[in-house]
Parts: sequence; structure tokens; C-alpha cells
Amino acid sequence: MATKELTKLQSALAIASFSSGVTIACCCLFIVPPPGEISNSAISIVSELLVLAGAILGVKTSFDIKFRKFEAELRHKADKTDSLY
Repeated sequence: MATKELTKLQSALAIASFSSGVTIACCCLFIVPPPGEISNSAISIVSELLVLAGAILGVKTSFDIKFRKFEAELRHKADKTDSLY
């Protein structure tokens, strides 16, 4: 149950980070004068938010893959042990 809550939290954080990055980029592109120009600081913030979203999802995916591999190894060893008896 805790992993489902963690997964939901990670997904929510990734979506919020991505949405914030897109919102900041759109505001800087269309609302903040001069229109059509994004300042370097806005580009920096947007890139950091997008990297954060990718890192959150990447860490989750990496953890899930390693956990499944570890679980499969444990099952394999348990099956070997059961077959000996």
C-alpha cells in the first residue's frame, strides 16, 4: 500500500513539475514583454523543472526494474530450495 501511495506522489510531483515548466515557458513567451522572447533565467527554470520531472520518473522506473529483478531472483532461489526437499 505504501508503494502505491509513493507511486501516486511521484507521479503527481512529476506532472506538477512538467506543468509548471510549460506554464512558465508559455507565460514568458506570450505574456511577459517583449512577447516572443524568453529570458535566460526563465529557460533555466523551465529546464530545471523538466529535468526534475524526468529524474522523478527515471528513479521510479529504475527502482521498479531492480525490485522486480530482485524479486525474481528470490523466487528462483526459493523454488530451488523447495525442489531439494
